[in-house]
Amino acid sequence: FLEAGVDYQVAEFAPNVPIYYAHNELNDLFTFSINIEVGTEQNELLSMASALLDKAGTVDYPAEELQKQGYRLGSDFSFSVGSNETQISIAGMDPQFEESLTLMLSLISDPQSDAQTLEDLKRTVLQARADQKENPAVISQALYLYNRYGDESPMLQSLTSEQIRSVDAPTLLALIPQLLEYEHSISYTGSMPLQTVSEIVSNHHQTGSDLMTPPAEKLMFAREIQDNQIYVIDRDTAQAQIRIEFPDTTYDPALTVPSSLYNNYFGSGMSSVVFQELREARALAYSAAARYAQGGRQDAENLMLGVIGTQNDKAIDALDAFVDLIDNMPQSFERFADAYGSQINDYRTATTSARQVPGMVRAWQRLGYTSDPRPEQFAQLQSAGFEDMLQFQQNHVAGRPKFISIVGDTDRIDLEALSRLGTVQTLSVDDVFVE
Repeated sequence: FLEAGVDYQVAEFAPNVPIYYAHNELNDLFTFSINIEVGTEQNELLSMASALLDKAGTVDYPAEELQKQGYRLGSDFSFSVGSNETQISIAGMDPQFEESLTLMLSLISDPQSDAQTLEDLKRTVLQARADQKENPAVISQALYLYNRYGDESPMLQSLTSEQIRSVDAPTLLALIPQLLEYEHSISYTGSMPLQTVSEIVSNHHQTGSDLMTPPAEKLMFAREIQDNQIYVIDRDTAQAQIRIEFPDTTYDPALTVPSSLYNNYFGSGMSSVVFQELREARALAYSAAARYAQGGRQDAENLMLGVIGTQNDKAIDALDAFVDLIDNMPQSFERFADAYGSQINDYRTATTSARQVPGMVRAWQRLGYTSDPRPEQFAQLQSAGFEDMLQFQQNHVAGRPKFISIVGDTDRIDLEALSRLGTVQTLSVDDVFVE
């Protein structure tokens, strides 16, 4: 377990800019990042800006030369955009930290590109979009997101093809330096002391006293349904890809231990109920798994998730059996003892590298914790029993209306028989992807 002041420090780098620090005692490798709570939910153009930045240069170094400078320093640069966060990061050797940081900030503060580079990027992005409509795995993702969120699906809320064609390079590149006008955080893991790191960073990264507060994060919530909603897309595939989902409450720390026991018992690994029943005992699936996923932020929604890969002509039997397992979970104290022992062992043997620490601390804070929650969770686990897991399954899993999404060959899936399990709606690929 991690202890503040021993395994990590959180200090004020500047007003509204904390720095998360962990010491690397093994070598002089560092990782450094600037984290801004702004992502594609706040500005969808950031996805294209990120792709263009990967091909951009600086005032002093064209893109190819900039890449050579990174090789010379032994540094890796990355710019990643999520739904509610952007992370700008570098990794390398501490003796080259300051020079690597200077190079990264020169790119972020004034990126340079040209119209032709952007046009090439647009063609690549648009072709990738066309390819996605032929990829069963991506079609499956688009379908279950549409089933879960309807017209608010992230796949439908992304940039349209026309928006991609019409955007210009100055507009995209201007978004990058603007990110540093928001309140943000800094993370560093390496061999240098915190004070040294702070001094180096402050010499090159000045933050004003009037940083903007990031826009409110947009949390997604599943649409409300009264019965099972089965969405089907017809594709000539060797396997039917089936996904079962339904929402529960928002993040609740009291559910961490019972849900983890449930996951180990029911849906994770080769000894779980799902794998043993659907694949080993009944030969209904090539692959099968399930888990109860807690939200990653305090007010984020928890979701129950299940996936099956099966023959098209076994899809209905496999789905029927899976739904029955979810609602009427088989009870085996012997299997629970194995799941419980595995969970105890995970707590006792888990290791955390210094590089992981700042991100873990920030993740805890997003969930409302001020310190490592695992000691308390471990104590709760040691006093938990079979009945606690069964009560969790009854209160948070059993009997809920489900989103069921199927991508498969409808010539070999009896849709009339499928309708016994819920309301069936057939869709086309174009229904679930943005144009």
